[in-house]
Amino acid sequence: MIKKVINMRSEQAAKMAQKLGDLIRQHRTLHYTQSTFAKMIGVSRSTVQKLEQGDVVKSDILFEALVVLNLQGALLDEINELAADVGGYNARQRKRNSPQEINDDF
Repeated sequence: MIKKVINMRSEQAAKMAQKLGDLIRQHRTLHYTQSTFAKMIGVSRSTVQKLEQGDVVKSDILFEALVVLNLQGALLDEINELAADVGGYNARQRKRNSPQEINDDF
């Protein structure tokens, strides 16, 4: 049972990485070459290739690429979709604390 859950999570993570890689490639090609984009985020061109193919890269590289392309919301959308598949919560929703009455009668 545990292996099944781990495999499901691995498949979902791979699917998310591929979707984000495709999204980054689509937006990057509108404005930059791989080499130019790589210099902007401080990595090699081969790292940009890995990122766009959905391969494993450091999370800070992924985040920097998303910020440079102004795609931070896309990451939240992917997280929400993944969470919905698993029955999770919406990362864009903020829980509000209900106002609490303060007993100031001393």
